[in-house]
Amino acid sequence: MSEHAPIRIENFSHVCIGVSDIDTSLQFYRDVLGMDVVFDVALEGPSLAAVTGREGERGRMVGGLIGGTMVELLSLGEVSQYAPGPHIGYTNMSLRVEDADAAYAQLQAFDGVVCKPPVDIGGVRMLFVYDPDSTPIELVELPAGAATTDQLWRPTAQ
Repeated sequence: MSEHAPIRIENFSHVCIGVSDIDTSLQFYRDVLGMDVVFDVALEGPSLAAVTGREGERGRMVGGLIGGTMVELLSLGEVSQYAPGPHIGYTNMSLRVEDADAAYAQLQAFDGVVCKPPVDIGGVRMLFVYDPDSTPIELVELPAGAATTDQLWRPTAQ
């Protein structure tokens, strides 16, 4: 793998945490950890299916700052207490790249690296690359010159 240049990472974007009950989790993160809510969006459609691998899923994502770090809470519907599935707990870390399509093209040059093509969700272009243990790492391209997800949702933060 060392014969190719690494992907240029602009900065850390966010941590995503899958939750079983978004309202209860939001209350905890806001009241106990002081989350400053920045956005609250509904999720559905082909782009979500491309990321989750399952058609017809709907969800909700709430993001906010905790100690200056963006944390996203992700809920994708009903979860059995006996089989929580792949979307509870840590789901991925996210790193910002300047151009998701260029990053995807660059990743294709590495033998054995698994990644999915970029998709658009909520105005953000993103793709997932998987480490050797299949841990997802999200690479995001933020629109309109935003350098952080806080700037994306609060344009006056620039």
